[in-house]
Amino acid sequence: MKYKIFISSVQKELKDERSAVKEIITENVLLKEYFRVFLFEDSPAKGKSVKTAYLEEVRKSDIYLAILGNEYGAVSKSNLSGTEQEFREARKTNKEVLVYIEGHNDVSRDKRMRELIREIRDEDTGFKYKRFNNVPQFKKSVYESLVDLLR
Repeated sequence: MKYKIFISSVQKELKDERSAVKEIITENVLLKEYFRVFLFEDSPAKGKSVKTAYLEEVRKSDIYLAILGNEYGAVSKSNLSGTEQEFREARKTNKEVLVYIEGHNDVSRDKRMRELIREIRDEDTGFKYKRFNNVPQFKKSVYESLVDLLR
């Protein structure tokens, strides 16, 4: 069985990091046996709304992997960005949640992103997360998390 990983982030801001997750898995003999990555930008055009399509993909995934940067992303009618909607769907459907936060300067982030990070960091209801400063450091953290999941 392969575990499906849904990659969530602001696509343009974190393009390299999104590609890095796919690269880690497709280029590693062990990981490619156990994981497959869903990147929204790799999916074909569909006769569904974008929101319906990505939330459906979150539901079909085993692991939700969030990469958070400075940008919150475009806000939909629900008043939430796609990333936050995906995060909420992953929580609601009890997915394994992995969160990676780029950088350490939360002051420079969009206000809504700071609020989301604060929620993720909450000691009682939040999630363990990893911070990273560059793509190689990010790749190492993701690799370690995936190997840990296999254990």
